[in-house]
Amino acid sequence: MFPHPMFEHYKTTEKDKKSNFSLKCFVILLVWIISVYAAITFIRSSDEPPCKSESLSVKHRGVCKSPECITLAHQLHNWRDVSVDPCENFFKAACGKYNEHNVESDVRFNTKTGIVARLIKEFLDKNLPSTSNSENAMHFLYQKCQESNKLNVTEIAEQEAKTQLELIKKIGWAPIFDRNWNEADFDLNGRVLRVGSIQNLKNYSDMMAAMAKLGRDQFGFFKLVVGAQYLYMNRDPITSEDLGTGIKKILNETLRLINERPDSDQIGRDIQDVIKLNDELQEPNTNISGAIHLSTIQEHISLDFTRIIKSSLDPRREEEIWERIQNRTVVLMDALFYSDGKKNLESILQSSSNRTLANYLMIRFLISLEKQKTFGEDICTKEVMKKLPLAALRMFSRNHFDKENLQIASDMVEDVIESFVETIQESSWLHETTKQRAIKKVQNMKKVIGYPKELEVPGTLDSFFESLNLSDSNMTYFETKIEIGRFRTILSMNHFAALFPFKSTYDYLEANAMYHSTVNKLTLNVAFLDDPFFDSTYPKYAKVASIGEVIGHEIGHGYDPFGRQRDENGKEINWWTPEDSAEYDRRTQCLIDQYNEYDDPDFGRNLNGTTTIREIASDMIGVETSWRTYKKVDFSNEPSIFGFEDEKPDKLFFHLTALNWCSSRSETSLAKQLTLAHPTHNFRINGVFSNMKSFAEAFNCPVGSPMNPEKKCQVF
Repeated sequence: MFPHPMFEHYKTTEKDKKSNFSLKCFVILLVWIISVYAAITFIRSSDEPPCKSESLSVKHRGVCKSPECITLAHQLHNWRDVSVDPCENFFKAACGKYNEHNVESDVRFNTKTGIVARLIKEFLDKNLPSTSNSENAMHFLYQKCQESNKLNVTEIAEQEAKTQLELIKKIGWAPIFDRNWNEADFDLNGRVLRVGSIQNLKNYSDMMAAMAKLGRDQFGFFKLVVGAQYLYMNRDPITSEDLGTGIKKILNETLRLINERPDSDQIGRDIQDVIKLNDELQEPNTNISGAIHLSTIQEHISLDFTRIIKSSLDPRREEEIWERIQNRTVVLMDALFYSDGKKNLESILQSSSNRTLANYLMIRFLISLEKQKTFGEDICTKEVMKKLPLAALRMFSRNHFDKENLQIASDMVEDVIESFVETIQESSWLHETTKQRAIKKVQNMKKVIGYPKELEVPGTLDSFFESLNLSDSNMTYFETKIEIGRFRTILSMNHFAALFPFKSTYDYLEANAMYHSTVNKLTLNVAFLDDPFFDSTYPKYAKVASIGEVIGHEIGHGYDPFGRQRDENGKEINWWTPEDSAEYDRRTQCLIDQYNEYDDPDFGRNLNGTTTIREIASDMIGVETSWRTYKKVDFSNEPSIFGFEDEKPDKLFFHLTALNWCSSRSETSLAKQLTLAHPTHNFRINGVFSNMKSFAEAFNCPVGSPMNPEKKCQVF
């Protein structure tokens, strides 16, 4: 049975109406969804900073596929925690998963320093034949250390005691060790000297000069300190408690080997006299301060300082070195050297018996000798690095370092300096005179990038090792260290006299950069100019972001609260206008207050900005200067980093820079942290970056968020 046609028409009409209604509803809903989406998109876009080509994704020239770039990409990807909002906690966003991918708990700098040590150990263990004096010296010291490690404590003590006895004979017997010692035969200088109205008749004694020939820089009455510009003669203090402990140890070790030793009662009196003399020498002279030239002080003190100092010089170049350093040798006035009408060094020397003076000199010498206290396989590598750092540096640079990095890093330093100059020029508060002095200082800054170019010349370092005598294969470890100590003193004096281009210090083996305020010098170590911080294969923007902040930081030390008080030559002088000084202090106080109030995840609000202000101020100068340098890079000419082909360059800068401070939870106690000059790793990212408007713009952080506070601190 079929429906009536009219009824059929009616049903069709109703169906069409329902269909049209549904279509209209769908269209309306679709329009509503599109409108809401458009509105949200518009709102989001209105919150973002004005469009800049640099902040948008860029088309790179390929992808960097070197092993070094892959390592960098690994760290960027795996250390970050993408679940954390960068505007809330950028340290956690950039470094939150550091523990999942690292055995070391500390920052990359310390990890790299450990890698350098392992490479040096590998070289030492191979013990391959070499024609290099410096390499052979490394192997000799390493071998002697390992031999000593196989001995027990008693055997080592026996070796050291016998060596001490031989040294006593070389220097000249002291009465505490010799029953037949004759006071009439003892003197300090071996010359005739008139001091005021007192005439000291000197027959023979080279005791202190003999100590100097052994490379010692401590002489009980004073010590030699090689500075950047002067050779200082300063107080050589030791507490009576430590002196007494040292005397007992020395007598127990050595006295039993001597047949003609004094009786115990005499030894007891000698010890009391030595401690009494030490107490007199430690009394501070608060009425005088400063320094005086050696030639002037020599007129008032009967010690022959010239003879003693010349004995510590390289005998092959003694006169040349002395000619270069004698006018730069000074005595610090607080060392009781200058006669001011009260008790002073000369009056102490004149009132003390020769017996006591001789005992004091010998005991202080023996106490200063470095004895073996630690054992283990790793200690031998550390000893080589500590005592022969330049030889170790030469080995690492020759075998494990891309020298192409040196020129690239040199160019980058100039780029960072240029950016710093621009920052100073654009400062809104510095007066023009202060700006010009600040610019002059950075433009006159000395630089050591990796190592001095002189060391590139074959044989340069080895030629200085000719004065190191390790020809006796029967030498003990203790004797070897004494000989190397003598050699290091010679190197130090050669460097001070500008005959040797490099100071022999372990610091150069660390993955680090340094600023020396007293000579206005920037140093970038070889290990710092190496993977993972820096590599010739890195895109230029990655090079800048990875080490530019550190370079800027070290430059910034020339303008921190201490460094700003020195000029382009490192001389302490006030070159700031009073108004600029006051404004600078106000700005650094802002940073101090910020650190004091910083809620650190490990220490809470218990930190002290006063102890860390030099580093915090340098951090701010460094990151701002690095950012300015980074913004000049043409990204379209550079390869991308794996996985970051579409990343906004502005964001990438902060992620790359943050890698240097990624670490695990601090294991340092609060008491210890409060004494450290550097702020916490967390603050060096969150605290410093939160002061940068560019960070807030890069990550679109709302005002008032932890990484975009309303109040920000700036230096320049």
